[in-house]
Amino acid sequence: MKLRTRIQLYIIVTLVILLLIVNMSIYFLFREVSLHNSVDRLHEQGRALAETAATVDWKDTSRTSLFQADLPTEGLVRFIGSDGQSEGVITRAEKYRELPFTYTSQEQDQTYYHNGSWYAEVSIPVIRDNGIYTMQVAEELVSLEQTLQVLKYCLTIAGLIILIPSILGGRLLSSFLLRPILALTSTMQAIRKSGKWKRMETENRSHDELHALSETFNEMVDQLEENFTKQQQFVSDASHELKTPISIIKSYSKLLDRWGADDPAVQQEAVQAIHSETERMQALVDQLLILAKDDPELLQKEPVDLGNIAEICAAAMETAYQREIIVRMERGLLVMADSNMLKQVVYILLSNSIKYSDDLIEIDVKADQNEAILSVTDYGEGLDEKDQRRIFDRFYRVDKARTREKGGSGLGLAIAKQLVELHDGKIDVTSVLGEGSTFTVRLPI
Repeated sequence: MKLRTRIQLYIIVTLVILLLIVNMSIYFLFREVSLHNSVDRLHEQGRALAETAATVDWKDTSRTSLFQADLPTEGLVRFIGSDGQSEGVITRAEKYRELPFTYTSQEQDQTYYHNGSWYAEVSIPVIRDNGIYTMQVAEELVSLEQTLQVLKYCLTIAGLIILIPSILGGRLLSSFLLRPILALTSTMQAIRKSGKWKRMETENRSHDELHALSETFNEMVDQLEENFTKQQQFVSDASHELKTPISIIKSYSKLLDRWGADDPAVQQEAVQAIHSETERMQALVDQLLILAKDDPELLQKEPVDLGNIAEICAAAMETAYQREIIVRMERGLLVMADSNMLKQVVYILLSNSIKYSDDLIEIDVKADQNEAILSVTDYGEGLDEKDQRRIFDRFYRVDKARTREKGGSGLGLAIAKQLVELHDGKIDVTSVLGEGSTFTVRLPI
């Protein structure tokens, strides 16, 4: 069953139940009030008849006409002895003689349903000839029956009049509720068929739950598109950058297969080249994975001494590359950061300086207002203005031949920039061609 049909059925069933409850409440309340009024009126008639019965012998048929003034039009007056037997009946219709009766010494009243009609009855004690009789005054509530019948018709017609527009209103309501759902389904089908990302229109709409549904869907699409783009970028980057080392490995493998067994020098050269390219491929894949994740949730932030990070990285690079690295810093400068990622940034900057300079390298760590600043300065080849603007782009190389010779992939500084931005920081470069470069990282304290 479609959701539209279910909503309409729910509205109709709920409305029918409410109408039944309301109409039945009106009907029974009206009936009870009418019966109560009829009994009160019959009490007044009964008291007048009791006064007549106190002075007029009801057994004398010649004098029963005296009771006609207060006698109910559709009813009777019956006198019942203490033995429970009927002592006399005054009525305009013989059918009322069959009404049930009972003796009582107290004034009572009741309403009951008998042979398809409602009756009101009042029993009043009457003293006559040193005896106590019960005078039963009963009346068939013909007008009440007619009124109740008319009320049934009126309530039924009123219910139908209310129900018909309510059904139409239910259709409109279901259409209103289902419109964003249908739009959502249509958008999803369009995405599936075309392969292009689409969003739902949210302008000029009230800020209700349905608007929230559309906004949530659009946010989900944004996230999916971002992740899909990252996946495509990763595949594209990997295929682009792995193509060269794979080609080199393939070439040296053929060389090794053809000449390696006869020439040890060729064999050694091929093995070294294959090993070097394999390590470069592994480093390249690691860097690509870092770029592909780009998720602040992966950070394990803690208070980190930025100067201590600089000292550790400088010592490791000095030992590995036998280069002089000077560290000047302020002690106890703490930042909230992921220490491993922060080390990766420093390693990338130092590795870049070592590749493109031969002189000493300087690291400065200091605080400036609400920022912690780490700068790495080398006195190497430097960069022109064009290269400075693009140096942090993915796979950008200043000189591709020179970069290939030194083993660069064009990803290092892009990764450094991404890691710094994950920490809500900034990275920039100032350089003079032929004199050197300074890379500066700014992190919030």
